Amino acid sequence: MIEEISACDDQLARDLEEIEKIIFGTAWPSKTIRQKINDRDFKYWVYKKDRKIIAYLGIQFTNEFIEVLGIGVIENYRKKGYGSELMTELVNYFNDAPYRKILLEVRESNNNAKNLYANYGFKQISKRKNYYKNEDADVYLKEKIYV
Repeated sequence: MIEEISACDDQLARDLEEIEKIIFGTAWPSKTIRQKINDRDFKYWVYKKDRKIIAYLGIQFTNEFIEVLGIGVIENYRKKGYGSELMTELVNYFNDAPYRKILLEVRESNNNAKNLYANYGFKQISKRKNYYKNEDADVYLKEKIYV
C-alpha cells in the first residue's frame, strides 16, 4: 500500500535513510530528510508491506521543477510493479501541481529504470559525466504539454 508522507518524525526519517542505504548504498541523513519533509521542500511516497517500507520515491521542489531524489525497491520485491505504482503516484501529483517539469538522473547502465521512465513519458535530454563515482548518469525530463 502506498502512503504519501506529509509529516516526518525521527523514526520515519531513520527508516527512509535506511531504505535509501539498502537500495543505493548512500542516503540523505535522517535529520535532513525529516527537516526537508516537514519544511515541505521534500515529498516522499512509500510502499509498505506488513508495515515495512519496501519501496520509496522521493522528490524535491526547485522553482518550476520537481527533481526526483530517488526511487527504489528493495531487491526481493523488484519486478512486481511497485516502482510503476510509485511512478503513477508521482505523475498524478505532477499533473495536478503547478510545477512544469520533472527532472531525474539515472545510472547509464540501469536499463530497467530507463525503460520505466520512458513508459511514463520521460525523455533523455543529456548526460552527466562521472555523476556517480564510477559511472555517468543519463538525465531525463518530463514536461507538461500545454495545448
